[in-house]
Amino acid sequence: MIMNTDTRETLPNKGNFRELVMTLFRQKQKAAMLYEDNGVTRANGFITAVFEKDGKQWLRLDKSLEIEIGKLYALNGVFASDYSEC
Repeated sequence: MIMNTDTRETLPNKGNFRELVMTLFRQKQKAAMLYEDNGVTRANGFITAVFEKDGKQWLRLDKSLEIEIGKLYALNGVFASDYSEC
């Protein structure tokens, strides 16, 4: 019998990516993410800053792209619990 081993790691319900963002930032590890920007958008790079703007948490990638952490769908293979596109 063949078992389906296609699983993915997800955040807990109401979880967010802030802790993972901070870990990648501190350890200077590359980040690969999916986020909302008028549709699902992909970005890759090193997180060079984490900051607050307009009462929300943001990250900046080395290419000067700023992304609201709350708009992340996936980060380095970890998915938001409510993301069902894949």
